[in-house]
Amino acid sequence: MEKSFLKEHFDASKESFFEEWKEFLKFQSISPDPAYAKDCQKCATWLQKKLISLGFESELIQTSQHPVVFAERKGPEGAPVIVLYGHYDVQPVDPLDLWESPPFEPVLRNSRMYARGAQDNKGQLMYGLHAVETLIKQDALPCTLKYIIEGGEECGSPGLGGILDEWGERFEADILIATDSGTLSKDLNTITMGFRGVVGLTARLSGLRSDLHSGVHGGVAPNPATEMARLIASFHNPDGSIAVEGFYDDIEPVSEEDLAVANSIPVSDEMYISLSGVPPVGGEKGYSFAERRGLRPTIEVNGIHSGYNGPGQKTIIPAHSVVKLTSRIVAGQDPKKILSLIEKHLQKNTPEGLTLEFSEQEAGGPALCVSSSSTPVHELREVLSEVGTGTVAFMWEGGSVPILTGLSRVCKAEPVLFGFGLEEDNIHAPNESFSLEMYEYGFLSMGLFLSRQGKLS
Repeated sequence: MEKSFLKEHFDASKESFFEEWKEFLKFQSISPDPAYAKDCQKCATWLQKKLISLGFESELIQTSQHPVVFAERKGPEGAPVIVLYGHYDVQPVDPLDLWESPPFEPVLRNSRMYARGAQDNKGQLMYGLHAVETLIKQDALPCTLKYIIEGGEECGSPGLGGILDEWGERFEADILIATDSGTLSKDLNTITMGFRGVVGLTARLSGLRSDLHSGVHGGVAPNPATEMARLIASFHNPDGSIAVEGFYDDIEPVSEEDLAVANSIPVSDEMYISLSGVPPVGGEKGYSFAERRGLRPTIEVNGIHSGYNGPGQKTIIPAHSVVKLTSRIVAGQDPKKILSLIEKHLQKNTPEGLTLEFSEQEAGGPALCVSSSSTPVHELREVLSEVGTGTVAFMWEGGSVPILTGLSRVCKAEPVLFGFGLEEDNIHAPNESFSLEMYEYGFLSMGLFLSRQGKLS
C-alpha cells in the first residue's frame, strides 16, 4: 500500500476518527484508584465492541485487577502473526485546578487534543486502531492480528502480568508492536530499541522517641536527617559510578554495532537544556549521553523527607527520615537480585544508634533490548523515513515499561517499539494533549508497516 492512499483516506475520515477518539477519552479509566474500577470495565467493553465490529473475535480476560481486552483476526494461511499491545488505563488527574478544561471532556484546541490519556496511551492506541480499520475495509491487511490491551499499565500491570503464563500460547506471534513511547522531535522519528528495567523501595531511619530539641540534644543524639544524607551519598563514587557491591556484575556488554547506533542520536547539550532546564552532566563519567540515558544502570532518589519544612525555624532533631529510591537496570541484571543488593548496601551502612526499615519494595520487570540488526526494525525504519522527514533515530529508552519484557517472552516475538509522543504532550500531568499532526504520522506509519507484512522476511 502507498502512503498517498492512506493519506487520502485519513483526510477523508479524520473528523469521524477524532470523534471516536473523543468518545474513548471520556472514560475515566484511572487504574491506580479502585474507585474507578467500573469505569475501567466500561472502557474495556467499549474497546471489545469496537474490535468485534471490525471482524475480530474478542473476549475480556478478567484479572486480579482490571480486564485485559484480547482480540484476534486471522489472516491468510501462513501469514505472519502480529501482536499489538496497548493500554486503556490512565493516570490520576490531580491537581485538577491546573487543568484548562475538564480532563475527561476532550477538546480540540490549537491542533491538539486535550484530555487525560490524549497521548498516553489512548491516542497512540487509537491511531493504530484506525489504521487497522482502514486496512480491513480496503482488504489490505495481509497478516493475522492479535490485540492485547490492558487496564493496569499505569500501576505496574499486575493484572496482565498475572495471566501471562496461563495465556502465553494464545499470545504467541512473530512480531510484537507497542506504541507506548515517544519521539525525540516531530522532525526526528524515533524507534525505541528497548527500555530499562526498574526496582524501587522506601527506606526509613528512626530510633528517637520523638523530635528532640536541637540545642539540648545536638552533638549527642544521632540525627536521622543528617545520617540519611550520608547514607544516600554512599550509593555513588566520586566519578558517578554506583558503589553498591556486585551491582555491575551481571551486565551484558553492548555490541559495537548497537553502541554506534545509540551514539548517532543528534542530541546536543542545548537541546537537552531546552527540555530539562539543566545540562546533561549527571551519571557516570566517561560514558556518552546515549549510554547514560538508556544503556547504563542508575540509582536515583525520588523523594526525601525529614523534619520541619514550614516557614521560619523549628529547632529540632527530627525523629525520623524517609527516602524513596528507584534503580533503573539494564540487560543482564535481575530485578530481585539488584533490589537485594541495594538493601544489603543500606543495611551495611546503617548509622550507629538508628534503626533502618524497608517498605514498598518492588522488583519490576527486567530490561528489554532490541538488536539494531532486527529485520522488523529495519522495515519500520523504511516506513518512518517514508512517512516523516526521512531522518530516523534509534533510541534506547531510559524509562521502563516492565510488562513488555514478560510479554515479549511469552509471545516469542520480536519487539517493534515506536510512538509519536512529544515532551510537550504533558503525559501524567495537567493539560495532557496530543498533536493532530503526530496522530496522523502514527496512523500512516502503522498502516504502511502492517500492510507490508504479507510474508515473513
